[in-house]
Order: sequence, then structure tokens, then C-alpha cells
Amino acid sequence: MDTVHDLGGVQGFGPIPNTDEDDSRLFAEEWKARIWAIAMMSMGRLRADDTGWTLDWYRHVLERLPPDLYLRMDYFEKWILAMMVTAIDEGIAEIGDFRGDGPVPEPFAYTTATPLIRQAETPGRFAPGDTIVTRRDLPSMHTRLARYMRGRRGVIERVIGPQPLPELAAEGTVLREQTYVVRFRMAELWPEAEDNGDSLVTDMWDSYIEPA
Repeated sequence: MDTVHDLGGVQGFGPIPNTDEDDSRLFAEEWKARIWAIAMMSMGRLRADDTGWTLDWYRHVLERLPPDLYLRMDYFEKWILAMMVTAIDEGIAEIGDFRGDGPVPEPFAYTTATPLIRQAETPGRFAPGDTIVTRRDLPSMHTRLARYMRGRRGVIERVIGPQPLPELAAEGTVLREQTYVVRFRMAELWPEAEDNGDSLVTDMWDSYIEPA
């Protein structure tokens, strides 16, 4: 399902402003450092406890934000909402806890956490030098196949190794699938780049591609 987060090649948003920042500071504001720390500690604990939480589920939460909110919210403001949703989904907290309706609950006392499901690893189908075409069809939930790459021809440059398939990981299922480095000619991706000799290189899962 395409959502507002997939902006590759989309026009009409105007120029990107050049914002000067103090490169000597890791975080521009103190609250952003706190959100980063909370997120990293929470993600680490959720993984260690082998819950159904995955990074792709977390990404899908952000993708489901209303477009007007997604486009105007700060990066770390989105992280705040995603961590709140995670806490509610895993039964660590309730909506009222974030409104200050009652006492702060015990940390990570799960009530509705779903165990992670693991499936057998799938073999790869391609080798370096193979010509492929990306698929056009999509799942109804989460995908890492950018829309401007769909239905395009490319060449396998390198085999990376098995990685969890994002579409299933967003549902709490780990299926390790072969991934590849794929090279696309710019002219294949953008018709106006017909005379451009450059190329774009990206990582792709086996199920995203088919033999050309």
C-alpha cells in the first residue's frame, strides 16, 4: 500500500530549505536526545524479550500517520507517536497513561505481547549478472519496494545474504529471504534521463524481483 512516506520522484513539494545546524552537537535539542534514548532502550528490550515487535512494524506505524501530520511533524515527533503505539500494542501501557489519568505502570509489564513467529529461510534464485525486472503488485500492508522502481529492469550486482522480509516482519513474522544489490540505469527509472549514463544501486529482496 502506497503511503505518504514514499516520496521518491514525487514532484510539487517545492525546494528543500538549507537549514544551518550546529554540527558540534549530536542532537539539535535536548528532548530529541531523550526520545532517541527511550526508543533505543525500548527497542532493545522488546527484541531481548522476543516479542512480536520488529523494526518493520515500527516503520509501518509511521507510514500510517495521516498525510498532513506526516509531512509537517518533526522526525522525532513521529518517533514519540510510534513508541506510544508500541507501548499500547504490547500491553505495556494504555492510552490513559499518556494522558496522565492514573499512576505510571510498571515498566515492560506485558499484557498483550504476541510472540515472534519464525519461518524457515528461503533460498535465493539469482546470481550476479542476472537481468531482472521488479514486480508491480504489492501487499496491502508494508513494503520496502519504492514505487518509482516497480516494473523496471535491472542487473544483479552482488548477493548480500538472507535478511528478514519486511512485508512479513511488519506482521510479527520473521522469514529470512535472500537479498541482492541491484543496479538500475537512470534512463530505466526516469524517462527524462535518456542520455544520462549514471545508475542507481539499491538492495532488494528475492520476492521483489523476477527474471527479465
